[in-house]
Amino acid sequence: MLMKPLSLLLVLIFAVTTAACGQSKEEKAMENEVENTPGAVEPEVAPSPPEATMRPGEMVWIYRGSGSKQCEGGGMTLQQSQAKLSDNGVKVQESRCGVRTDRMFPAVCGAPTGDILMHLVGMDALDASIELGYSPAEKVQYQFAACRDNSA
Repeated sequence: MLMKPLSLLLVLIFAVTTAACGQSKEEKAMENEVENTPGAVEPEVAPSPPEATMRPGEMVWIYRGSGSKQCEGGGMTLQQSQAKLSDNGVKVQESRCGVRTDRMFPAVCGAPTGDILMHLVGMDALDASIELGYSPAEKVQYQFAACRDNSA
């Protein structure tokens, strides 16, 4: 006689915990959607509108990896990167260092760092920038960061 109410109680507990797990999965999925949104993760940088809606006078952040290696340093400095663009006719409005936050970089000497070099350029210079090895920053997650010393 006692087994039937106990069994019903266990079934009820199982149903409640299963329902609660389903809700947390949905909440996690919604959190991941927010976390994986491309573009800057710092609130001070507004997300760029899609390229189709941008007008010729508008600005866009571009980036490239610094080329710095863990434990070794090296790579390109922010000033060298800016000079590369300027020497090829791309007018740079602002330059900043950053770090990618959308991928992990293993802590191994000789492995690349997540350091990136970022420049604000006119939309009309985007194609020229891409030809020089830069990419639109709106396609990755990043944070602005202090520039690091590239010496080992």
